[in-house]
Amino acid sequence: MATKSILVNFNGCPSTLDSLMPDNGLANLAGSLLEEGHQTIIMDFGIADIFKRMIPEEINKELNAIYEEFMAKPMDKSKPLPVDRLLELDRLLDDHKEVELKKIADEITEKANQIGADFIGFKLWTGEGFSGSVKIAQAIRQKLPNIKLFAGGPHIDWFMEHVFDYTDVFDVLAYGEGEEIIKFLAEYAEGNKNLSDIPNIIYKNNGKTIINELIRISDLNALPEPVYDESIYPAMKGDQKIKFIMIDESRGCPNLCYFCIHPQKSGRKWRRRDPIQTVDMIAKIGHKLNTNTFRLAGSNTPTDLRKEIAKEIIHRQLNIMYTGFGHVRGNDDYELLRTSGCLALAFGVESGSQEILNQSVNKKVKTDDIVSAIISCKNAGISAIASIIVPCPHDNEKTLEETLNLLIKTKPDSVTLQLPGLIPGSYWHKNRDEFGFELDDDFLVRVMLYKIKLLLPPILWEPLPYKMNGKDHLQMMTIAQNLTIELEKNGILTGINDFLILIGKIMNISPIEMRNINRKAFFTGDYMRIKDMIKSFNDLTKASVSKG
Repeated sequence: MATKSILVNFNGCPSTLDSLMPDNGLANLAGSLLEEGHQTIIMDFGIADIFKRMIPEEINKELNAIYEEFMAKPMDKSKPLPVDRLLELDRLLDDHKEVELKKIADEITEKANQIGADFIGFKLWTGEGFSGSVKIAQAIRQKLPNIKLFAGGPHIDWFMEHVFDYTDVFDVLAYGEGEEIIKFLAEYAEGNKNLSDIPNIIYKNNGKTIINELIRISDLNALPEPVYDESIYPAMKGDQKIKFIMIDESRGCPNLCYFCIHPQKSGRKWRRRDPIQTVDMIAKIGHKLNTNTFRLAGSNTPTDLRKEIAKEIIHRQLNIMYTGFGHVRGNDDYELLRTSGCLALAFGVESGSQEILNQSVNKKVKTDDIVSAIISCKNAGISAIASIIVPCPHDNEKTLEETLNLLIKTKPDSVTLQLPGLIPGSYWHKNRDEFGFELDDDFLVRVMLYKIKLLLPPILWEPLPYKMNGKDHLQMMTIAQNLTIELEKNGILTGINDFLILIGKIMNISPIEMRNINRKAFFTGDYMRIKDMIKSFNDLTKASVSKG
């Protein structure tokens, strides 16, 4: 007996072009289900058309006018942002989205009835990816009270059993890696397996929350390939998704950065896919989807593995372009990577102060290593993007100045700045007093539901439910904005990641143009502009993967 299922991805309105990439996680889960003879379909709402349905045309027109008058060029102090109108538009959009969420729930319900689905699996993200998905699931539950509803994804890894404190709409929550677990859940849905025998899940039994043991996949080479067939993944039809594909070449991270939970999710030991198998997958997916653009998905790809992948790409004379995370220890062969088609790397710099790296981040690198890595990467012709956390715990004027000076010295192609995100389960969170974090009483619920309101200036965002070193949300935001201003004054671009850098290179758009085009299109919800960009990118990446 085989099950039938639907895998759902809803994340509200995506905020950047790269967030319209295919979801490799759901494609992996589909591959696992199909391998066992189960049937599934991916309903991915992270597509170009989501803007058409979530942002009415009249609001899009008004946002365009606001952008052109107040945001397209340096701010004119005589023309302050129309804050009251933006707040009203934000409220109108929220009301409209509530209607669309019910329609999305109806579409999923109709598909479930049509195929006779045994279960529906949701991938939960932050923001609307959580709150919106919960509302969709609740509407489905009302119409299909007996169907099994499962949830996994980043939000479960962050909040674990506390999701049940907010909603009981899901029968089971899955954490960690899901490729094996989804097969066990399918067996449970068909009545052939008990929840007590399934690892990596959280469920309730007679009112008691049960967290089963965590297991990790030992051999990545044994995983089935992700499935992007249009019959399984209808969002791949046409130009709804940007055909920029994530390749799962490694998992795990031996580091223990204090702000991160990757080692808890994926383990502190590297697990590697064979480089030949990895390049086989790149070539196969490239030919099937008619694209030559990829990203290595590992959060900390081993340097030697990346070199072996690069050598294999060169050996086969594959015509591909790719990006990934870089190593700040500076031991990569950047010339080799560039020859193989690597065009951009994102470096987790976090801070330019050795004191902060040691005391607050546990990065276990020297600032000289960071300088060497970024400069060597750039000299090889690969765009270097530096990601920093500002302010970090214990940051002061001296350490912030050191960060600024390091970035001025290395001149990355872009710097992305993040506030100190306090992730439940991270070392920062577990030892919050040591790092100066003061949590509000309702911290967990507010963080779980936190939404970044891109329509509004940051000063109007909901305050974070914690302070750090006595600084509240607005004070931390001010420090980040001041550093951004100083970087831009020194000719260093901010606010564009490695994905967008690579997309811009392919489309022959400069990084600053790419950033500005992306900002306007996604602020205004310009459906036609977004659809045109996706089509242009997809057309430009249709070159054969093989050079031979």
